[in-house]
Amino acid sequence: MMRGACLALVAAAVLGCGVPVAVERDPGARYGAWKSWSWLPRSPVARGDTAWTLIDERVRSSFEREMKARGLRKVERERPDFLVTYYAALDAPIDAKAIAYAAGGPLGARSAANAMGQYEQGSLLLDVLDAKSGKLVWRGAGRRVIEPEQTPAERRERIDAAVVSMVDEFTAR
Repeated sequence: MMRGACLALVAAAVLGCGVPVAVERDPGARYGAWKSWSWLPRSPVARGDTAWTLIDERVRSSFEREMKARGLRKVERERPDFLVTYYAALDAPIDAKAIAYAAGGPLGARSAANAMGQYEQGSLLLDVLDAKSGKLVWRGAGRRVIEPEQTPAERRERIDAAVVSMVDEFTAR
C-alpha cells in the first residue's frame, strides 16, 4: 500500500511539472510587437481518426487558453501578426527536413532534433511564422509528450504541460 502511494505521488509530481522544451528562434524577429495570432490553415483531420482528433482539440484549446492568458488575441477575420501550427509525432519520428514553409526555415542548427535530424516519436512541436513574410521564426519542441500507454487524463496533462512550457518560452522573448 505504501509503495503504491509513493508511486502515485511520484507520478503526480512528474505529470504536474512542466515539460522540458527545446526552443529555436530567429533573433531578428520582432516578437515584442506582436499582439494577434491565428492558426495556420491546414487539412482537416481524417474522419474516424479519434486519437488524432482528441489530440488536435487538446493542443488547440490549451494553446488558445495560454495565449489569451498572456494578452495575445486570436483573430480570424483580420490579418494576424503571427501564425501558429503544430506537429505531433504520434506513430513515428518526424524528419526535421520534411517540415518546410514556402517563405523559409530552417532556423539553424535544429537543436531540438536528435543527431539524425529527427524529432522523436512522442514529440510535440509548435511553430510560429511571421504572418507578413510567412517565414518560420520560432519553434518549440517537447519530448515524450504523447506516449501510447498514456491514459486520456495523462495525455491531456502532458499536452497541457508541454504547451504551457512552450508558450512560457515564446512569451519570454
